[in-house]
Amino acid sequence: MAEEIALKPGVLKWVFTFVLVLGVAFYFAWGFAYNALFDLANYTASAILIFTGLFGMLLYRELEREEAGGAAAR
Repeated sequence: MAEEIALKPGVLKWVFTFVLVLGVAFYFAWGFAYNALFDLANYTASAILIFTGLFGMLLYRELEREEAGGAAAR
């Protein structure tokens, strides 16, 4: 039987923050390295990373609110 691997919620917060920062860093690094700041491929790859980080951080914030609300009701 497979055991569940549980991540601490704080780890998820740092993962989403890292993905967001990685997206911004990728945009500028790739743009300056290949003189492609206004390239569609650069936008696409960066947008995937940036929006994944932002969406994940928003979901994590809702998770924190839900946990805080559930703890206060108990």
